[in-house]
Amino acid sequence: MRRLRASMFPLGLLLAAGCAPIVDAKFSDIEVTRPDISVLPAEPGATSPLPISFSFDSTFLGANSNLEAQSQIVDVKMHRLSLIATAGVTDLSFIQTLHALAFVPLKNSFPQSGQSTRQVEIADYERHGDQPVGANFSVPLPEPVDILPLLQPSSSDQRKIVVVVSLGGQLPTQTWTFDVSMAISVELRE
Repeated sequence: MRRLRASMFPLGLLLAAGCAPIVDAKFSDIEVTRPDISVLPAEPGATSPLPISFSFDSTFLGANSNLEAQSQIVDVKMHRLSLIATAGVTDLSFIQTLHALAFVPLKNSFPQSGQSTRQVEIADYERHGDQPVGANFSVPLPEPVDILPLLQPSSSDQRKIVVVVSLGGQLPTQTWTFDVSMAISVELRE
């Protein structure tokens, strides 16, 4: 019993002195999905880029205007961006180019206006070859994309992230629907 007390004494001193433990947390498998994005039919032979946008609440990934809470988020990366055909088409091989970016809109602006203090390019893809893609197209990302700046809102920013995906190629002449899925990791330190 005396030994136990002696070995617990240094721990007691640390706790009494107010030393707090350092906590690291890594969440490596966060899936953000925007389902059921409907695309209207393209004119036959049209190849102009088709911009599609959607948004999600950035507080789900930890965005916070409290600077102390914000400082605990040390790393946020997007590892994968996928488009999944759900209706109208079964093969996404018609996508020849894809440009994706994300931004945080200003509080007093419409998300479609693109007015932002921070923006991150996610992907700039150009297809080479003619291999079929299938219903699930995973956009090649050369390396994980740092999206931490999107989670550090100022008082003039909205608490949302707008993602704009611009598709190019011989787009379908019928209405089609797809889901967008993003794999994200978050690292916290306290």
